[in-house]
Amino acid sequence: MPYIARKTGATVIGTESTASLARAGGVPEGQLITVRGGEDYEFGGFSVKVVRSLHSAMNEKRYFDSRLVPLDFRGPRTMRNDVEGGTLAYFLRLGGRRILCFGSMNYIEAELAGLRPDVALVAAAQQRLQIHDYTGRLLRAVRFPRLVIATHWDEQSLPYGAPQDERLREAEVFVGEVKRASPRSRVVVPRHFEPLTVDARG
Repeated sequence: MPYIARKTGATVIGTESTASLARAGGVPEGQLITVRGGEDYEFGGFSVKVVRSLHSAMNEKRYFDSRLVPLDFRGPRTMRNDVEGGTLAYFLRLGGRRILCFGSMNYIEAELAGLRPDVALVAAAQQRLQIHDYTGRLLRAVRFPRLVIATHWDEQSLPYGAPQDERLREAEVFVGEVKRASPRSRVVVPRHFEPLTVDARG
């Protein structure tokens, strides 16, 4: 994220921990907007509603990490010093489309009330199976989006280009869950570095 933000000048919208990681990566303060969830910001050509969310259930449902990335963190970020730092989802309104983005395999169902995305980017790794009726409840809560894009399905510990065959088979199970819960939704499992053109109109 810091590399992309520095290269493009993009604004980073995230938790206090996200902002700390961005600063440690050299992102200027003027590119940072710190949020907690509940904000709904207008940016002219698009708007962003910040949605309170939850991290995936891990370690036999005993995962909880209340730590934040310290404000004076300077890096490098490693698995050993990594903390959750808070979890958010984002509801974007852009070009007449509504896009809901999740970064982890969990959510707060009540926070999704009233959202009607055309496109939902849904985290689809095995940890979703720790959550009761994860896929069905989510799709019902957001009223069956036309397009569902599976994210976070891959094995992150492997280098780019490594075979992801086992994780792809698991992602196909997620595709089946979506089809059972929302038969009219189109489901896409994107591959690394392959361009994806989507049309949420059907």
